[in-house]
Amino acid sequence: MNCPTTCDFYLGRGTDADWVASIDLNHCACTSLVAIERAGTADEFRRRVERLCATIHREEAGYATSPPSSRWQWLWPTSHGTDRTYAFDDGAVWTCPRGQRWSARAGDYVPPSPDEAPVVFPPGRDTCGYTGIDAADTTARRYGPLLGRTHCDDIDELGMRILADLTLPPGPGTPPELAALRLRLAPELRYAVTADTSAVELEIEVLGYRDGDPPADLARDALASLPALYGWTDLDGGPPRFSVRVLIADDDRHTSHPVLADRHTRAVLTVR
Repeated sequence: MNCPTTCDFYLGRGTDADWVASIDLNHCACTSLVAIERAGTADEFRRRVERLCATIHREEAGYATSPPSSRWQWLWPTSHGTDRTYAFDDGAVWTCPRGQRWSARAGDYVPPSPDEAPVVFPPGRDTCGYTGIDAADTTARRYGPLLGRTHCDDIDELGMRILADLTLPPGPGTPPELAALRLRLAPELRYAVTADTSAVELEIEVLGYRDGDPPADLARDALASLPALYGWTDLDGGPPRFSVRVLIADDDRHTSHPVLADRHTRAVLTVR
């Protein structure tokens, strides 16, 4: 079972909800979170959250902050960037992963409905603390699960990090979203990436397919998700952190990138 690392807790939902606490875990606390999900009253919810925060402090299991002694600890401006948000409202605890939707009530799945409204949270801070490419400054952005550790990267550094994530052997603690992305890409694929600093764009050429092959289309779709994973999705239609252009390389691509003539070369990055 995958447990969230960052969690926010509220009484109520919407912009007027009362922030109870936030936690950043460095190990699993699934049992405590399940107990919080099952709280039957607002007081019980608050007590269980406070008990978890006290345990985190005592066992040095992460970080916990709560008002009035602490302020919003995250770099993202609202709970849209938090792994899991819990809110006691209407007699039960509701759960929202990554600001997507309130998908569980008292731990039980709630299917989406046609009249479901977008999730809103109280503003935790006026601007986003990320300082990377075109730093976020709006609360309308849904932050991707792989943004955090890349927030200071320029486009060429980001391109190098993405290539490493796609081609190097996965290590312990690989984020599940990255593992899922890798499963959509054949392991023998190779990549020629051009980082365009002026356009803030990654041009990704995929070697190993012919254009028009069904697997090539699947790879193109998978790589098109990179801006949402390593950046954000803006609900107001604002610009992404960066853009990608995915091409299927032809058989002669190695003539312009001689290093690719060696079949053991998995990836090459150039900057313009």
